[in-house]
Amino acid sequence: MPMRQILGIAAAILIAASAFAENTDENNPRRIAIWGSSVANGTGDELWKGGYAGRLKELLESRGWEVFNQSHPGDNTTTIQSRFEPGDTPDAAARYLTVVDPDYVVIGLSLGNDGIAQCQLGQTKGCTRTATEAEAVFERFASGLQQLITRVRAAGMTPVVTLPYARLDFSEREYGFTRRMNLLINSWDVPSVNLLGAIDDGQGRWGRGLWAGPFHPNAAGHEEMMHAFVPSLFAALDADKATPRRQATTGYARVRRTKQAPMTFRVDDTMRSHTLTFMVRPHKDGVVAEIVGRPLNSSFPIFRRSYGAFEWDTESLELTPSDHLRISTLEVRDGRISYDSSNGNSISSRTSGFTEAWHYVSLSHSVARAETTLFIDGELVGSIAERLQPESFALGGPAERGRKAASADYREWMLHRASLNADEAAALHAGVLLQASLELYAPLTHDDANLAQSLSTVYVDSAVVDFMTDGE
Repeated sequence: MPMRQILGIAAAILIAASAFAENTDENNPRRIAIWGSSVANGTGDELWKGGYAGRLKELLESRGWEVFNQSHPGDNTTTIQSRFEPGDTPDAAARYLTVVDPDYVVIGLSLGNDGIAQCQLGQTKGCTRTATEAEAVFERFASGLQQLITRVRAAGMTPVVTLPYARLDFSEREYGFTRRMNLLINSWDVPSVNLLGAIDDGQGRWGRGLWAGPFHPNAAGHEEMMHAFVPSLFAALDADKATPRRQATTGYARVRRTKQAPMTFRVDDTMRSHTLTFMVRPHKDGVVAEIVGRPLNSSFPIFRRSYGAFEWDTESLELTPSDHLRISTLEVRDGRISYDSSNGNSISSRTSGFTEAWHYVSLSHSVARAETTLFIDGELVGSIAERLQPESFALGGPAERGRKAASADYREWMLHRASLNADEAAALHAGVLLQASLELYAPLTHDDANLAQSLSTVYVDSAVVDFMTDGE
């Protein structure tokens, strides 16, 4: 790596660290409360680490934050209201939100607890019999979340919402409502976390080896859900970074042909499921983006669980990063956009003629499904089986010298800490900005600014990148 690029990355890290230090005080640490139901409470975690909340606590407390788990199994958007503050006759066993005096509140609830699932034979409560009843639950859940957000803000706290996630008893109907709700929450002016994109098997259920029972993830599932949190989200909120909005502009970054990518992003905290998105207008064939990472080796050891007199066996996904780095490539080749995986497999757009026109590229990687999916202009191109833990992303050319970069223009560079599904890829192409689990949003219209609610930075080599507007 050139010394100039090393210095640029080092400077960016120092700036981020400085910004974080300015917004935390060792003598008066900022407080985060996790306030939700059983999954937020850590149910299913056989390692007894407190679920995704406990793992987030471990990550953030080393950075000067205090994290409290005020969750209660079984809560929904209605019952959780009684645990906001103690009132005149408090329940000694209740975990009230306000007693820990948090600055930030993570609201972690599910559509399942509000009763979205279809009734099974003989079931009459906590479920829906018709689509009309399910639609009513959908509306009640959205309204209840909005009430909670308003109440948290009125008390001087900042809310963060986790998006609804999976259940083993979900059918396509419940999966459809979950995807709709996630798109709806993404449109609200509130930070959010895409938990579904960390554990979804593609049908709205837990991925293999990620569940303890029908309603809860196991330790591996909680681990993947924790990785959907942007690590510097709360520091960015403390620095008053606003919820990002789509930038309507004619600006773009033009990359002259180079032997190495002029725009790079380094992953400083473990990332698993993710989605790389950008707009590209290629002029000549060549590499447009690369991902440097470690393949993940997987195994599924059996863990025996018990509840009263009942015992059952469940698989637990164990992931081990390879000792060797590998490079995956997005390239314009013969006028087609192709993805070449580090495992030797490739997928390519069905038609050529992608030069001299703007195109949306989204590369979605799901650890839960062991799959990378390519979307172009919101349409599915194809998928490749693989598991990858990325360490850096390169845009505008190859991560290392040796391959030819495309001559191209770029806009709208995004990186989500979740695997986006087909609905979400189509929404991006339609102009919707999905802010849940968004670590990087660099419009690339006139500078390298990251508008996402994170302190992450990108490096842009100004020697080969020109910021221009349409017509130039």
